[in-house]
Amino acid sequence: MSSLSYELNGHNGLTVVKKDLGSIIGEGAQGLKKVLSESWAMYERVQASENRVEEEKPKLRIHLKEHDEGVTAEIFTESETMQKLAQRSLDNHIASCQKKKRNHIASCQKKKQFGPKDFIIEYPERLLGKLIGRQASGLNRILKDAIYQDKQIMIHKDDVETAKTARLRVSNLDFTRAGRFAAGSKGIIEFVEQRANRSFLGWPPSDDDKYEQYIAITLSFKYDSKAFTDQQLYIERLSGVIVDRVQQIMGQDEEQMDEINECLGFDDQ
Repeated sequence: MSSLSYELNGHNGLTVVKKDLGSIIGEGAQGLKKVLSESWAMYERVQASENRVEEEKPKLRIHLKEHDEGVTAEIFTESETMQKLAQRSLDNHIASCQKKKRNHIASCQKKKQFGPKDFIIEYPERLLGKLIGRQASGLNRILKDAIYQDKQIMIHKDDVETAKTARLRVSNLDFTRAGRFAAGSKGIIEFVEQRANRSFLGWPPSDDDKYEQYIAITLSFKYDSKAFTDQQLYIERLSGVIVDRVQQIMGQDEEQMDEINECLGFDDQ
């Protein structure tokens, strides 16, 4: 029985590495069985047509072997016609496997990109209203300022439409008492370290620091949004805008308190 042996890596412009062998063969060899079935279906169609080949019904066997550079395919059959059809069937199957692989990788990358991100920042609960604004106008302002400054685009121009699908949600964090996490600053640190999608904005506290109130600002996007060209630039820009807005509100609050103290004569005491 003659055979055709060829390297899959680079064949038809596809990259096939040895770790792809499992997906090509399939669970219970279902992938290879499909290749054989489709090869026979094409062969029988040829034999039922005017292009019939006068030959005895051939045998067919396909063997795949991994090596350091990729995977070698060997097609065993005494029929030249079956050999060509089996190669075509195998090529189609591998192209389908590679497409699924690319789609899976893209899906995982997109999920990673567009999963929610929590920014943890020191901020008093009593000022939440000023940060959020009426009908979330304050949060929407932050999102807009992350994209534009003085009508100039501050992120990658290809990311503007994606950035416009962003949403912010604010929640108060209470670590005054121990629960799932420790009480105080240690609890906040444990909370942030628990997940990779959480990070402090500004200087993080130390375990023994005096307890201060913190909030979580959660960033999310529409799931079907276009992938970022430069996500890091957008995150850095948004983080800076959030910090600036928080400091502005807290600065205004301190100024108002100073004015109240001056008015009531507390500064003289």
